[in-house]
Formats: sequence, C-alpha cells, structure tokens
Amino acid sequence: MLNLKSKLTDYTEGEFFRFLQEFYEDTDTNALPDDEFDDYISTLAKHFTEVVNHPKGNALIFHPSTCGINDSPEAVIQELKRWYAEQGLPCFKG
Repeated sequence: MLNLKSKLTDYTEGEFFRFLQEFYEDTDTNALPDDEFDDYISTLAKHFTEVVNHPKGNALIFHPSTCGINDSPEAVIQELKRWYAEQGLPCFKG
C-alpha cells in the first residue's frame, strides 16, 4: 500500500507517478478480493481529488479523453504540470 501525503507539493513527481500507476498498472493490489480492490481504488480516487486542485478532478484518470489527454499516468502528470504552471502554482516537490 502507498504512503499517501496531505498535499500535491509533498509528492515528488516520481512518487506521484507511482501513486497514479495504481490506477493503470497491474500492481500487487490487484490480488485483493474485488470488494477490497474497489475500496482501495475509491480511497485513491478520493485522495487524488483532495490533493489535486485541477478543475477536471479525477476525470483526468477515469475520463481522460473528455479532458483532452491520453489515458496514462504520464499524461496526467503532464496535464497537472501544465495547469499548475498556468495558474502560477507549485505542483510537485523538488
């Protein structure tokens, strides 16, 4: 399980990439029973919404085509970096 942090700026880009991989990759959490896996993904989705201030929220993960991005953790990272820079806000630690 991941160590969830309280703000996006507490994550390095690499740490947040690892967090995003839980949504995309066949990770060790896929061995969880269905209900536990659903709860785990719901917890991660809620956390994403809490730490990311992007107006599209977790649609960046679950509906990327409606956000104009590819369906990948790399695309989410690039969009976050673009949007935060556009807003003049810090994004990732370091």
